[in-house]
Amino acid sequence: MTKRKTFLLAVAIPLFILLAMTIKPQATLLFGQEIVLETKAYDPTDLFRGDYVAINFAIADVPKSKVTLSPDKIYNKNLYVSLKQEGKYYVVDQVSETKPKQGVYLKGRFQEIFNEFRGTETYRVDYSLDKYFLEQGSGMDLEQESIKGGLVGTVKVLSGYGVLTGIEPR
Repeated sequence: MTKRKTFLLAVAIPLFILLAMTIKPQATLLFGQEIVLETKAYDPTDLFRGDYVAINFAIADVPKSKVTLSPDKIYNKNLYVSLKQEGKYYVVDQVSETKPKQGVYLKGRFQEIFNEFRGTETYRVDYSLDKYFLEQGSGMDLEQESIKGGLVGTVKVLSGYGVLTGIEPR
C-alpha cells in the first residue's frame, strides 16, 4: 500500500466512526415518535458548558409493582420500560428483559432501589436523558418555573432510544 493510501485510510476511518455515531440520534429525530414526559429540574448552570437544566423524569422512579423481575436480575442492567399515555403524559406501564414488539418503550439502566418517604419501594432508572442545554441566560427562568410547578419534556423515541428535544413550563 502506498503512503498516500495509508494516509487516506488513517483519516477516513476516524471520520467514518464519528459519522456513524450520529446515525442513531438523527434517525430518532427524523422518524421517532414524539412523547411528553413530566419532569423535575435542578441545577441550572455549569461554569464550563453554559446554561442547562438537569432534569429528573417522573418515569425515572419505577414503582416496585411495575417490575416483575427479581432485584438481582435488574440491578445495573439494561432493561426495557414500556410506556403508556395517561392524559397528556406518558407513564411507566411495565418492565421487561426483552425488547417489546410494539408500543412506546425506552431502554434504561436500573441503578438502585430506594424507599421513598411514603413507604413505597421504587427502582431508579437512568434513560440518559438528564441534561438539556439552553440559550445563555435562560436557565434561571426555567428553574423558577420548575419551582412553581414543574416542567414537561418532549422526547423523540425510536426503538427504545430517546432524544430529549425540548423542555418547557407546564
